Amino acid sequence: MARRAIASIDNDFNSVLVLLKDRGIVATDPKPNLLQVAKSIHAATFSLILWRFRLKRLAPHSRVFIEEIASDALQILPQVLMGYGKTAKLLTRGILENGLRHIYFADHPIEFLRMNREAKWYMGVEQLCDYAKSHPSFIQTETKFDGLAQVTSLYSTLSAGVHGRTVSDLEMRVALQKIAYDQTAAEDAMRSILKCAQAINFLLAIFQREQMRTFQIEDQRTILRTMPMAARKVWTEHDVHA
Repeated sequence: MARRAIASIDNDFNSVLVLLKDRGIVATDPKPNLLQVAKSIHAATFSLILWRFRLKRLAPHSRVFIEEIASDALQILPQVLMGYGKTAKLLTRGILENGLRHIYFADHPIEFLRMNREAKWYMGVEQLCDYAKSHPSFIQTETKFDGLAQVTSLYSTLSAGVHGRTVSDLEMRVALQKIAYDQTAAEDAMRSILKCAQAINFLLAIFQREQMRTFQIEDQRTILRTMPMAARKVWTEHDVHA
C-alpha cells in the first residue's frame, strides 16, 4: 500500500518546481526520472529545514547549527539539478557536521565561545562523534539503530568525493558548459541526501525528543518518514521511557 502523501510537502514541492522552471533550472516539461529525483531530494531536505522552524527556545550556542543545517539543505536541490555534484556533496557533508555540532555545543557554551574567539581551535568530526557516542541520549539507542555510525560512514564517503578531479579544459567557458544535469549523478546525490536525512533526523529526534513530542502530527510524520522502521521504533520506545 502506498504511503499517504503529506500535504505540506507536496504543496511546497509544487511551488518549488514552478520557481525552478521560471529560473530555467528545470525544463518546462521535465522528464519523469528527473521529477522523481527532485521530489525525493525535496522531501528529505524539507524535513531537515523543518527543525529550524519547530525547535523553540534554543540557546544561541545550539541554535546556530540548526540554522546552518537549514541553510545547507535549502541549497542542495538546485545544485543537483544544475549538475554541481561536488557542491551538493559539500552541502550534505555540512549537514552531517552541523548535526554533530548541535549535539556537542548544546552542552558546551564555553567551548562555543572559544571556537568563535580562537581561530585555530576546532572540534573535528571524530571528536564530535566520540562525544555523541558517550552522551546519555545515544548510549542505548546506538545499539538499536546506528545513527552515529551512519553519520561517520557517510561523512567519509562524501569527503572522498569532494577532493579535486582532473581538469581537462583550460578555458573556463568550455569547462562550465560541461556542467549539466546527469541522471546517474543526480541519483547518487539523492541516495546520499536520503542517508543524511535518515541519520541526522534520527539524532535530532532523539536529542530533542521532548520538543519533538510537541510538534504537530504532520511535522512528526515528515521527520519520521525519512527513517526506516527500526529507527522509528527506537524513537517511539525512547520517547515513552525517557
